[in-house]
Formats: sequence, C-alpha cells, structure tokens
Amino acid sequence: MKHNYHAIALDKIDISEADRLYTFYTLEKGLIRVPARSVRRGKAKLAMQVEDFVLSHITIAQNYGRGTLAGAVAEDYFVSLHENLEALECVDNVRTIFLSIMDENECDEHVFVLFIAYLEGMNKLAQKQNFKKYNTDLKWFTHAFLIKLFCLQGYDFHTHKCSICRGKINEIKNGFSVSSGGILCATCSCDEYFCYIDPDTLKALRVIKSNNLKALSKVIIHEDVHKQLQNIVYNIEKWVMR
Repeated sequence: MKHNYHAIALDKIDISEADRLYTFYTLEKGLIRVPARSVRRGKAKLAMQVEDFVLSHITIAQNYGRGTLAGAVAEDYFVSLHENLEALECVDNVRTIFLSIMDENECDEHVFVLFIAYLEGMNKLAQKQNFKKYNTDLKWFTHAFLIKLFCLQGYDFHTHKCSICRGKINEIKNGFSVSSGGILCATCSCDEYFCYIDPDTLKALRVIKSNNLKALSKVIIHEDVHKQLQNIVYNIEKWVMR
C-alpha cells in the first residue's frame, strides 16, 4: 500500500551502508520519520528531491512499521534561502525548536501552512541586497513565526490585559513573564521575574498576533524592538523546552 504526502524535509540521518532516515513534517500526518533505501548510492536520484527545507510530494510504501520512502518530487526548493547563510542559520534554529516540541503522527494543517509561509517569506527576504537591513528582517520574521507557532501549540498570551491582575495594559513600559502567562502591567511586573518591554515592542506583539505571517514580512522594526522580541522568544523557548 502506498500513501502520498505533502512534506517539508526537516532532517536526515545516515543509517547502514547506503540508507538514510528522513524526518518530514507533512500536511496529512504531521511529523513522520521514514527510511529511504540505497539513497546514498552514486546513481540514486531521490536525495535531491528531499534535501532539508525543501517542499516535496513524497510517496511512502507502507508495508510494515514506518514504511519506506518510495518516491519524491520537489515542489519548491526555496533556492534563495539555501544560498543565504544567515537565512539558513535562522531556519536551522527553527528546526531545532520545532523538532523538540512536535510529536510524531499529530497533524495540524495550521502548523503546516504556517511553516510553508515561513519558508516562502524567508526565501523572499534572502534575495534582498542590503545585508544589514535584511539580516534584521530575517530575525524579525523568524521571531514572528516562532511566536505564532508557540501560540498554535497552546503557549498563547494576551496582549491587551495583564496576565496577573487582568487589568488593561497601558502604553507605558510593561513587562513580559513566561511563568506568569505573558504581558504584565507596570504594577504587577515589580514583584515577578520578567523582562521589560517598551510600547513599540508591545505593539509589535499585537501586530504579530493579529496578522498573517506573510504580511509580517513587510513590517519594519527598530533595533530595540528586535532585541526585546529576541529576549521574549528566548524565554518562551526555554519554558517550552525545559
């Protein structure tokens, strides 16, 4: 019996003499790991179709266990992404987090669509010529993706109410605490472990939560917002992967 999947190649491990174990995130079945036989031999053509961070249409022969990767046709190589070291570093960091928080065989169409939008956005950003600017854009877009991914996995937070007192957030310097559930007002942030966030960072969080990822690739942020978002994502990441 053969099954077809829309898949994003995430990782591969060499096994035995000429085989590989591939990790895919699929639209139809979520995270799966499947071996490919003789894929490392000289005349094998399958490997090019399932390189890391390539969108492919794969076929799995389900005879027993995990089955076997029987065929693959690449749908999008994201060429500019693969030619840009800074972009690949961002996506590689995302891969590490993604594989740590996702369970096998639990499909989520929203996660798959979000991941495709991230790869497409990073591919476009990687084409920009202004190195200093697009390097910041790559990280901003990656932070936006991770925040959206965490929210889809249940690590959501309010941006208009304090997580402790449930009071309205004022346009002043507030805080963010993962252990307390998100945004803290100026009063509640005094007694909790938190990181300060400026009004512009709070606005950025609201923009991330209220817009699709594709639209966020056009948002311009300044360096202070970028650093604070980086700190927020790092704290959520530590909490999720603890």
